[in-house]
Amino acid sequence: MILVGGSVSNVLIDRSVESATRAMLENRLSYEATMLGQMTAGALFGQIDPSDKSLEGPVRSLGESVHTRLAVLANNGVVVADSAGLVADPGAAKALDPELEDARLHGRGQSYRDGQLYVAVPIERDGSVLGYARGTIPVSEIAHEVNEVRVRIVFGAVVGLCLALLFGAIVSGSLSRPIRAVSEGARRVGGGDFGHRIRVESEDDIGKLAVSFNEMTGSLERTVADLDRRNADVQRVLDSVDQALLTLDAHGVIAKERSATVDRWFGLIPAGTRFADLLARFDPRAATAFECQWDELCANLMPVEVLLDQLPKLLSHGEKRLAVEYTLIGAAEGPTFPELLLVVTDVTARLAAERAEAEQREIAALFERTMRDKAAMVEFLMDAEARVRALTSEVRPPIADTKRSLHTLKGNAGACGMQRLAALCHAVETRMAEDGPDLSRADRAALGEDWSRLAARISTFVGSRREEIVIDDQEYAAVLRALVDGSPRYEVLRIVREWKRERVIPRLEHLAASARDLAQRLDKGDLAVEIAPSPLRTPREEWAPFWATLTHVVRNAVDHGIETAEERARAGKLERPCISLSAVRLESEVIVDVRDNGKGVDWLRIAERADSLGLPADTPDQLVDALFSDGVSSRTLVTATSGRGVGLGAARDACERIGGYVTVETELGRGTLFRFHFPVLERSLSLPPAIARTQSWPGYGQEQKPLVITPDGVLPTAAMVAQRASTLARKPPSHN
Repeated sequence: MILVGGSVSNVLIDRSVESATRAMLENRLSYEATMLGQMTAGALFGQIDPSDKSLEGPVRSLGESVHTRLAVLANNGVVVADSAGLVADPGAAKALDPELEDARLHGRGQSYRDGQLYVAVPIERDGSVLGYARGTIPVSEIAHEVNEVRVRIVFGAVVGLCLALLFGAIVSGSLSRPIRAVSEGARRVGGGDFGHRIRVESEDDIGKLAVSFNEMTGSLERTVADLDRRNADVQRVLDSVDQALLTLDAHGVIAKERSATVDRWFGLIPAGTRFADLLARFDPRAATAFECQWDELCANLMPVEVLLDQLPKLLSHGEKRLAVEYTLIGAAEGPTFPELLLVVTDVTARLAAERAEAEQREIAALFERTMRDKAAMVEFLMDAEARVRALTSEVRPPIADTKRSLHTLKGNAGACGMQRLAALCHAVETRMAEDGPDLSRADRAALGEDWSRLAARISTFVGSRREEIVIDDQEYAAVLRALVDGSPRYEVLRIVREWKRERVIPRLEHLAASARDLAQRLDKGDLAVEIAPSPLRTPREEWAPFWATLTHVVRNAVDHGIETAEERARAGKLERPCISLSAVRLESEVIVDVRDNGKGVDWLRIAERADSLGLPADTPDQLVDALFSDGVSSRTLVTATSGRGVGLGAARDACERIGGYVTVETELGRGTLFRFHFPVLERSLSLPPAIARTQSWPGYGQEQKPLVITPDGVLPTAAMVAQRASTLARKPPSHN
């Protein structure tokens, strides 16, 4: 019985000692791993980079002080730092060890494998797992401790069962009390009480463990204090810069560590605020763009550099304009998204200075252009003033007219060198395409303010429009010849009245200059522009909208028709790229031609685009109609020059408003001809038939008052005309 009782006691005590020893060592490793994780988390700004070597020294020092093998691992299980000096290849992929998997799921994990006890805990900050801390001891140490106790138990069993039981109770008590003290110490240090120390009551292994615990806690306290000082220094630097510096985690949440400028510009930011939500307070458009691109960035389906470049770079915050730069912190190839650093700079003053400088350069260029062709500049100002007035009016015109007028204003502004106005029109077109069909109040206000400021500057050297009659040498010689030859007075009067109309040659020359400038900007080579001589004159007010929109046809000929030098060489086209402009009067109509020797119209692409818009494109006439329809373009990419599919429709509409129509002749690879046809409408002075028969005024040969050429035309005075018409009515013509 005694032997049986002793054996049972021995088994029970052996199990108790082994269990207590294992628990003690597991708690010790858990505590040491927790301390290592606390120390490491305080020094990190994001997830542990597998290639980071900066943690090896601190981990080795701490492992030596506690006489335990310690290690720091990345989220993918790669060992970043090991007190034993064993570091894995950062690029090696492997499954997570059992203790790491348990730590990820339950906050602590342990495993017995390869003759070692492993205990791991996650390294966390702000709810995010940055990596893992792990402690390791050989299983042989556990066996050693258990064997020592077994020897004591066997010795006690020889003395007697009672002494053995008493000795076992004493040993068990002496083991559990220090272990509980160590466990309590680990809990308090894990909670941030780095000043806690364990009272050493013995010199055995547990006493040595308590000494090691106190040494490790002291080292940890000094390390944390040093990290706090470094963090304070970094925060002082952040608070001293005049830029807003902040970081975002994988969810787009703003980190607590940020520069003071962030709170000064954006106000108090509650914890857990997403950057997109912060943007929505003052720049909703940028917030929407950021939200969309952030999802793409986190999905990691495209190169990171491309995705970062698509994030909004300029924010509007009241009167401020803020530029944003984005930089990844850590590697982007890992299983989780790294942190993103944002550097926000106030560029309001810089942009204002750049705008002022650009405006000065533009005004100087406009002054030079006005000196070369004042009439064209005055004509543009009058046309632009009318278009801006219609575009910004509270009474909204049809959407199609708005788009055409805005597109025409953009094209003519660019042709006249007003690049800032052209860029503003292009931006408004883009917003209309994205946000809605019509101009917003903000866009109307911006367009009106920009035009008013620009027109006021230009008017100082352009002045107001003055009606002038300009004749060339041939027209002057024709009048002299008619007078010398004794041509009828009404014929001379018809010629002089024609001077009131506008010469087409200056209009064509202005279009030619615009074409050459555009060809140079688009790298279309040395473009030749041929203008056919023409004495033709057209009614100024009636034809002004047509000439204003004809610039779209010319710009399309350059951008869509004329190829680059490389494209022409590949096509075997050795002749110089050329655009021909002409305006002639035939018996029954006036014809205005715009011809190019470019690539021709790609009717297949026009048909595809028309089909996508639901337009018929089965016959040649339907294809031509589609070509002039709004939204149809042979370009898939919208640029500041073309791609909207609005310009040709505006030109045809202006042509039809004065009774004309347009035809298109094209050959793929050879070029295109746009021909505008207008009926001839005589507006000469009506004269009685008697004057036509005698080809003279009554009293011809007598002294007459001279005709006065004024800005209003040829005025023999109303009384003179009435008197002579009355004389003809009373006296039949003489036939002698």
